[in-house]
This record gives sequence, structure tokens and C-alpha cells, in this order.
Amino acid sequence: MTTSTTTTTATISNACTGGEVYTTQLLYLTLTATLPWKKYSFNYTAPNITSATIMFSLRNDPLDWYLDDITITDSSGIELLSNGDFELGDLTSWTYCNPNNAAHAGFVGSSTPHNGYYSYVDGSVNASDYLSQKFTVAPYNNYSVKFWLSANSDKSSFALVSITS
Repeated sequence: MTTSTTTTTATISNACTGGEVYTTQLLYLTLTATLPWKKYSFNYTAPNITSATIMFSLRNDPLDWYLDDITITDSSGIELLSNGDFELGDLTSWTYCNPNNAAHAGFVGSSTPHNGYYSYVDGSVNASDYLSQKFTVAPYNNYSVKFWLSANSDKSSFALVSITS
């Protein structure tokens, strides 16, 4: 398990993110070997905002990333995301964006879940695609962010996880 607290402010903009003002980068991975299921845990402190978006930007040439059991909880343990385990069998509550029409784009599948029946599967080739969900925050409050990630590639793979607003 990896635990980290990060507070980074930047401006990013692309077809999937729009003109976000605050960005907290939680994780950046570059892999050249397989990654068995691994749990990532982070603490996030909201700036002076009332909503934020968790965003996963994934690329895997030529195989797949697997993402599952995503949770964001407040200090009371209340879950702020919907369908973070993908057990609805689809992307309900999530926004998917593929700005470069990358092949082998993300979908919910049943081949390799971490837990339950489904996980998010993404093998986006030659460009990243994005999966995001907006959630409500209170300014300056702390939140726990957790998710499980796996990859079956032996080639170049990239994963970027951030919270934006």
C-alpha cells in the first residue's frame, strides 16, 4: 500500500479536462513490466472549492490497465463516489473521454476484477484516454482516496491520477 499527501496547484487544459484551475497529482506511473493488483491510498485536502473531480488518464501499449474499488471518503467515512467498484457493469456516474480516438479504449469488463464481477479495463493505444467523476467537497477538509490498479503490459504504460477543480 502506498500512502501520500500531495498539494500541488497548477493549471491544465485539454479536451477532457477543460480549464481546470487546481490540480493535485496523486500518482504518475510509467511501467515496462506487469503490475499485479496494488492498492494506492492518498490524503487529499480540498482548496477553497465545493466540488472536485477525480481523473484517471491511462495509456497502455499494447495491453491493459485494470482499475477497481475506487473510494473517496470524508472524515466521517462517508463515500462520495458512485459506482467506484463498477459493479453496475457499466460506466454509470463516470465520464469517459477519448480526445484522440485512441484504439482499444476504456470499458467495464468482467475478465480481471480486483473484487466482485467487474472492473474498468483500459488499453488505450498511442494516446491517453480519461475516466473521471465529480464529487462534493467542503473547503479545506481532508479526504481519503483509495483505488486498486493493475497492468498486464510488458511495453510502455502510463497512468496519471489527479484531482482537479
